[in-house]
Amino acid sequence: MLTTAIQTQQTQQIQHNDYYSVIAKGPMLDRVYSMRYRSYSAEGYIAENSSQKFIDEYDNKPNSTCFLLYHQNKAVGSMRTCVFDSHDRLSVPVMEVFDKEIRSNIGYDSTFVEVNKFVIDPSFQRKGGVEARMLLVGTVVEEAIRRGSSSIVIAVRPAHVRFYKMLGCNQISEAKSYPHLTFKTVLMACTDIQWSRNFIRSKVDVVEKCDDPVLNYGSY
Repeated sequence: MLTTAIQTQQTQQIQHNDYYSVIAKGPMLDRVYSMRYRSYSAEGYIAENSSQKFIDEYDNKPNSTCFLLYHQNKAVGSMRTCVFDSHDRLSVPVMEVFDKEIRSNIGYDSTFVEVNKFVIDPSFQRKGGVEARMLLVGTVVEEAIRRGSSSIVIAVRPAHVRFYKMLGCNQISEAKSYPHLTFKTVLMACTDIQWSRNFIRSKVDVVEKCDDPVLNYGSY
């Protein structure tokens, strides 16, 4: 089962069978940035660069946290949360594109969490990627609860709307370009985080048996 506590140290966060997730800090962030690059460049979603890392201006902000998912001792997935807190009001990436939709559907008077930079390492796509995706989403749901968030928002490619609807999200925008990426995304929002938490917990024990193609994607 998913653990209920997300700690703030670089230690085990969520564990299931041979999987566990951690908050990435220090040298571990290089693994995050390299995995992002491999995933996005493999699908032609970013321009190639000599560093072979994908980093943006939000990675160094205090309201951003990167997570790494491991299978045994191998890093296989990563995801980032960017927290909007009504007190410090630090920006998150979706505000650049979906400000109108956020104002209309979420508002800026409470805390919400944006999930972004969701990738599974290309080498792990067909070896357990379904369970890895569910566990990563579970990690950020726990983070959102720990933060006292009213909602979770995520900008996804239209082809992946079905997956996020299954997790309790609703589409609240038309397709628009997202910063630094070549594809368009729609904004989705989950306002019943506890429902999503319970759903993920109920599915994580059987999800590895699922071969639904909607779950087998590499980024976002």
